[in-house]
Formats: sequence, C-alpha cells, structure tokens
Amino acid sequence: MNPQARTTVMYVNASVYSPVDPFATAILVDGPTVAWLGSDSAAHAMAGDQTTVKDVEGAVITPSFVAHQRITDTAQMVTAAQGYGAVELLSEDAEMLVDAVNRATEAGLVALPILIHPVTDATGLERVGAPRSCLGIQADAAQDRDALVDAVTAHLVACSEGRYQAVVVCGGGVGGNAEAAPSSVIDAVLEAAQRTTDRVGERAFRSRGHRIVGVGELSDEQCEELARHALTVSSRPGAAPLTALARAGVPLTLMTDAQNPWQAVKDALEAEEPRHRTSARAAFLALTRGVWRAQRDAQPLAGQLAPGAEASLAMWDADSLMVQQASGTGASWSTDPRARTPALPALDDPRLPACERVVVAGDITFE
Repeated sequence: MNPQARTTVMYVNASVYSPVDPFATAILVDGPTVAWLGSDSAAHAMAGDQTTVKDVEGAVITPSFVAHQRITDTAQMVTAAQGYGAVELLSEDAEMLVDAVNRATEAGLVALPILIHPVTDATGLERVGAPRSCLGIQADAAQDRDALVDAVTAHLVACSEGRYQAVVVCGGGVGGNAEAAPSSVIDAVLEAAQRTTDRVGERAFRSRGHRIVGVGELSDEQCEELARHALTVSSRPGAAPLTALARAGVPLTLMTDAQNPWQAVKDALEAEEPRHRTSARAAFLALTRGVWRAQRDAQPLAGQLAPGAEASLAMWDADSLMVQQASGTGASWSTDPRARTPALPALDDPRLPACERVVVAGDITFE
C-alpha cells in the first residue's frame, strides 16, 4: 500500500469480540491490519493527529463471516452487506468459477475458490488449472461403493503427492433442499483415506489439510476416524453431531449462505437434535476463524481480531450480549464474567443482529 494512502481509524464505544481482550471497547485499524485493541480511555489517550476516531455508538465488532456457496447458473452471490468478508466458492465448471471469483472480488469479498475436478495422479494436477493448490472431488452416494473408494483414493493420493489440499464434496450445497452425505459415503471416504495413508504415509497425508464437505449424521467411531486422519469437516448447521465431532477433536467449519449469517449460529445453537447442537461461540468460530484455519494458504491470525491480524471485521446492531450454551450439551465455556469468555450477540429472540459496516483488509466494503 502507498504510505500516503494508508488510513488509521480508531473505532470506539464498541463491544469488540476478541480472544485477546474480551472487555475491549476500542480497536485501532492501521491500513489493512489490526494494530491495537483495548479500552475507550486508552484509545483516546493514544489517538494521534493522523488517526480518525469513529464512535460506533455501542455496535458489536466481530470478525466478518465466511460464506460457502456451490456455484450454479442461478446462484446469487452473498454480499458484504450481509456481514460476509469472504466466500468459499465451489464449482465443477472452471469458467463459471472464475466468473464467480471476479464477481465476489468486485463486491469486496475475499474469494476462496475450489474447483471440483477429480485427478488420478499427481502429474495431472497442473493440467487442471485450479485457481489455487486445492482440488475437489464429488463423492456421489449413487456411485458403486468400490468405484467410489477407488476414485477418492486416487484423488487423495494425487493431491497428497502433489502437495495439494483435497476437498471431498459429499453434499449438494447449503441451500434448504441440500442433502448431507449418508453414512455409507463417509465410510467409503474413510476407507479411501486409510488406503492413501498406507501408500503415502501418515505424515504426508495429515499435513495436506484434506477436507470433507457436506457431512451429515456420524457415529462416534466415524468421528474418531476423522480425527485420526486429521480431516477437517464442513457441515450445515443442524446436520452433523457437533458435540461428538468436538469431543473427538475434529476440526470443523459450518457452511451457510444465509441472508443473515447469525441465523446459522442460531440454527447450530438450537438444533432439533441435542447432539447436533453446540454453543454460540463454537458455532461462530466455525463460521469465521474455523473456515480460515481450513484454508492451507491463510494467514495464522485470519478470522480473529488481534494485533497483527488482518483487519477484516463486521459491525452489528445487537440488543444485548451474552455467553450462550446450547441446551442439553453441558457447559463448554464458563458464563461467569470472571472467566473472561468473550460474549456474542444474544440470539434468544427473533430479531437477529443487523449489519452496519464491513471492513475487509482495512477497506470499508459496506456501510
């Protein structure tokens, strides 16, 4: 960035969601980076002549959400106005994927494209022309099981040997009619993961950060196998046993393209099946920091507000804040203020937080 164009903004009178300081009421954005956060009194004392001080009038400031969309001819792109700062884009059509990336970028979103194109050997990776070192394969429940295991194994081997991240896409998307993968498909993928590990070695397999997208109901044994292979799981809220996945230590992201992403947090918090529920904090992290951690090329601090992290955030109008634990799941976090657990907007009424501003890498993309 040109030094003359660099902007420094101090947002005050806020409630900042940060693991660094759960009681922060101010945050300093210096160019594309979070430079500091703390109290309003300290903020006013340190703000210099080159710093613009912006009173956000009690808004809640959080990391921006990451959406997930399967690109089709009729797909309508999510927007920054909804509180999204980035979007995962999946498509079997390379040209359609490139067009979606361009549209997302023009809208101020960070695009995370995933081309779905199966490969059978490492030499074929470069010929595919994926937009980044990440390549998907569709796991079709209607496919013959042995053929499915063979196809997924070949893809995992090729990606592992070529230092690519493999994304096994099991579900159809995140829309209301999308179906999660049946248990038999997960068994086939786990068998393919074991075959790949036997061939390339456990270290090579685990280090690539392979993922399974579109996961539904799982047994405890399947959760443990997913953890053993270091596979990251992506699921729609309410579709997978989030408590069992967390207990097994499986990295998790949640998928949504909801008009208001807080609906996805609420859906995970209030899922019909108790074992599909999780706390608001865990759901929020799975829609923000968790998605960034699933990207092999992401910065270590992406998806959180901390000094040195990219300044990608959203501001929300919310009535109240609280630490919300899902009913029937046990206490994962302390709700006592002395525990310094960061609070999020309360989701126990129909009114969801409304987005007021989105900043991506220091640039205002919506206000």
